[in-house]
Amino acid sequence: MPGRIYTGEEKFNIIMEAFQNPNITITEICRNHGISVSLFYKWKEQFLEGGRKGLDGKDPDKALIKENENLKSIIGEMTIANEILKKNYMRRKR
Repeated sequence: MPGRIYTGEEKFNIIMEAFQNPNITITEICRNHGISVSLFYKWKEQFLEGGRKGLDGKDPDKALIKENENLKSIIGEMTIANEILKKNYMRRKR
């Protein structure tokens, strides 16, 4: 039977509980929320990695959008060049 699925907000609140309550152990937090300690640390690492990226000023969504736009531009240029080559080929073939 699969375990419970936690929302991003629930995960955030559980991680923040550890930061806000230094007198409670990670084991206690995990027991209270019905999660394993390893899952807690996985979520914490994901949370911290996201924070590091935010502090670096890197927005992966914006980077992907820019790359996608660049690729679309290249495809457009290649399509135009391909059409020109086809027309020239057809003219020579006659």
